[in-house]
Amino acid sequence: MPVVDDPERPGGRQLLDARGTVLARFAPTQHDRVPYADQLAPAAGIAPERVAAAVVAELRGWRVGADVTFGRRLIAAGAQPRRHSHVMSRDLVRDPAPRAWLDEPAPGGLRLTPVDRPAADLAPACRAAFPPDHPDFADIPDPTRPEIELEEIMSGRLMGGPLLRCSGLAVREDGSVAGAILINGKPGDPPFDGPWITDLFRDPGARGAGGALLRRALAIATRDGLPALSLAVTHANPARALYAALGFADVFEAQNVQV
Repeated sequence: MPVVDDPERPGGRQLLDARGTVLARFAPTQHDRVPYADQLAPAAGIAPERVAAAVVAELRGWRVGADVTFGRRLIAAGAQPRRHSHVMSRDLVRDPAPRAWLDEPAPGGLRLTPVDRPAADLAPACRAAFPPDHPDFADIPDPTRPEIELEEIMSGRLMGGPLLRCSGLAVREDGSVAGAILINGKPGDPPFDGPWITDLFRDPGARGAGGALLRRALAIATRDGLPALSLAVTHANPARALYAALGFADVFEAQNVQV
């Protein structure tokens, strides 16, 4: 069953059967150097059970992201469950962030700054933020060396777009990094692409830093004329409550699997 370009969706792909019937459509990308079929959905008129069987048979080695209902069908067909997540987005055109958020003092003696240092300086806070019992720990490529993925994010290589000015750091009085928000300009339009919060983390001892970084980012993004900020958050991550409190709305609930 071939995978071919989708003429109805620039950059998209179609999964065909042996007769050339379109079974499913998806957006191709890579995660951790593994091929990833994002937003995979059965084509109109095709039974989901048939599509699930075809995906499991033909996309061996791929990771697949789909809505929760179809993701469960993939698991029933033999795929291994991975991340259950929510795509959330704040529309900054209809709901711009207050300018006053730029002037808020940072909590606990922290300073909020641009991202003005290398990935290695962010690594200790990132490592502390994701202990083994964290809902996202299993998705970190190398928990002992987070600077590797951080460098991929900060260079723009991981997300296919540059780090944006609304990214920022929370810095302690001694100059060490206590937290960070990293936002990339993904090609495409919100809510699934466009300005994207790729990572937001803080040292557990830096209470309030995550919210302060997020408010600052929203205010700068509004000032810079960005249309929205979007992100993906794991279902079990308590940070979902922070995002909702700051105006992010659920737009898609996804189940990722390994085929």
